[in-house]
Amino acid sequence: MESGGALSFAGVTASAQPFFAALLHRLFPQRPIVVVTDSLKTQESFHQDLETWLDQTRNTERGTRSQDVGQSSILDSPSSALFYPAWEILPHEGKLPHADIIAERLETLVALGDNAERGTQNAGVIVTSATALLQKTFPPTELKARTRKLQRGDQANLLDLIESLEELGYEPEAQVTHKGEIAMRGGIVDLFPPTSPWPVRLEFFGDELE
Repeated sequence: MESGGALSFAGVTASAQPFFAALLHRLFPQRPIVVVTDSLKTQESFHQDLETWLDQTRNTERGTRSQDVGQSSILDSPSSALFYPAWEILPHEGKLPHADIIAERLETLVALGDNAERGTQNAGVIVTSATALLQKTFPPTELKARTRKLQRGDQANLLDLIESLEELGYEPEAQVTHKGEIAMRGGIVDLFPPTSPWPVRLEFFGDELE
């Protein structure tokens, strides 16, 4: 595997496969690991079991980290396994997938893009399905062009910021309650990024993000 070959582990039972994936992640912490399942149900079960094993591994390493300062650690990888689902809609249905599905796919793609930008391959473990891998998604360049990062001290015109977010698909609302929504009151902007588990509040003083 390390030299690029292929190995078969047919003897690993289905219930032990999440543990085996966590073991591979610990052995190769700087390498992305993609787990491909046959269905959504299997994918969800695998993801839940895998997170349990990754949490157990992190807790074990956290107790001995002081003895391994300077060495590569699983603690340096993402805090949980990434979940990359299929769209779950047919092309002719003419409707958008559920917001959670869009968010989970985007979260995985953004994580992969961030790792590529840093020149590393520490993408953790990605749990997906054969169907999800066959479905088209955004090119990396398009995703990067439509991603904007803000931090304290940034300068931004509020109206221009709102306009750019609406162009990206954010829906203006009086109050933010769902992913993909945005609200503005004076110098306060509330928005719910698809890749975030919680809404975000931006407070501006003039054009400066405080």
